[in-house]
Amino acid sequence: MAENGNTKRKNATRRCPVCGHESWRIIYGMVMRDTVEQNPKAEFAGCVMMHEQRIYPATGQVEWGLPEWACQNDECRHRWW
Repeated sequence: MAENGNTKRKNATRRCPVCGHESWRIIYGMVMRDTVEQNPKAEFAGCVMMHEQRIYPATGQVEWGLPEWACQNDECRHRWW
């Protein structure tokens, strides 16, 4: 089965802007087994979505948002949107 652009985009990883380690997309909600299998590099956060506060490094401004990415480095665990 060939991967399409959407699958590649969902499974993409990013580098953490804090430590440079691999970061995975956060998926919220109740997910079925096939969703987990289709997204091996995703962090499943459950149904409760909590907005988090951060200080944006470039401007120093306080922002609120729902994290979309999570660093997989156990010593960092930075989350951002």
